[in-house]
Amino acid sequence: MKRWKKCPLLALLLVSGIVMEGIALANYNGIYADYHGAGTAPAVASVFMAAKDHIYPWSREEALQEPGDKEETPVPQEQPSESVSESGAADSPESGAVSGNEAGSVSGGVSENDMPGSVSGNETESISGNEAGDGQTPGSAEPENGEGQTYGFTQVGEDYFDDAVFIGDSRTQGLFEYGGLENRATFYCKTSLTVYDLFEKGKPFIKEGDEKLTLEEALTRHQFGKVYLMIGINEMGTGTAESFFESYAKAVLEIRRLQPDAIIFVQGIMRVAGDKNASDPIFNNTNINIRNVEIQTLANNRDIFYIDVNEAVCDENGNLHADWTFDQIHLKAKYYQVWKEFLMAHGVVR
Repeated sequence: MKRWKKCPLLALLLVSGIVMEGIALANYNGIYADYHGAGTAPAVASVFMAAKDHIYPWSREEALQEPGDKEETPVPQEQPSESVSESGAADSPESGAVSGNEAGSVSGGVSENDMPGSVSGNETESISGNEAGDGQTPGSAEPENGEGQTYGFTQVGEDYFDDAVFIGDSRTQGLFEYGGLENRATFYCKTSLTVYDLFEKGKPFIKEGDEKLTLEEALTRHQFGKVYLMIGINEMGTGTAESFFESYAKAVLEIRRLQPDAIIFVQGIMRVAGDKNASDPIFNNTNINIRNVEIQTLANNRDIFYIDVNEAVCDENGNLHADWTFDQIHLKAKYYQVWKEFLMAHGVVR
């Protein structure tokens, strides 16, 4: 006993070691389960190795995570600030939405490459095209590997769009008229269409024969293998980014309910050219980017995918190519082919 009194530090170290060993053994299969290796090292060593990863006997919640592997949610980088469409009616140069095989009657044969009216025509309502979904079995059966499987993008041919429907405003109208998919895909689009018109207001804008259908009616009547959604430019001057996203997310959920087997592609809002970006306090690319970051959060890479055509149509500053647009907002006719090629490079085959 006298020896211990002469060496209090040694006694303290011995007692501390016994206590630490007890803690390590008590949590051997708990918070220190990943630190004692094959059991060749003393149990107390796991206490010090865990402490290096900021895991202590009292931090039981943190210990539930894999040691040294705390994930961070990636935040999509915003492009340099840029400007966006017209005051709620960025689609003004275009005609109504049309789709499918009936395209020829809508585009009126106007296909000059740089024709300013790249989204035009006399109709103001969408026409359900070649009835792409009628009686067809959507080409998106559940993966054999289980519901949790995720998928990457792959190159596809034009026939990939035979069971696809494109929903959107005048920019989608332009894709219908000049993208070369009018004889394959169905288009439910209309000039100045907003996310609020899809389900909240339930406006009938889809022409099918002698009928005018709401989007809900059309998607109930026809089943598709893929659904492409591009909308958001006309809503910039209404509400906030948060209220827009709330309505957008509800619309995607409703599309999923009506099209349970379809692959849904939520498309980033196409940006505007540099002059528009620099001069418009509302319709600029900063505001577009904010909305696109929100839209991207809806993707799960299983049955909902985010694709951003801005990768293909914007310059090094993140603005829509100035010489690719006739009004700072809409593509010239020949550049809708770039959009189509981008879509073909981002197919999903399950």
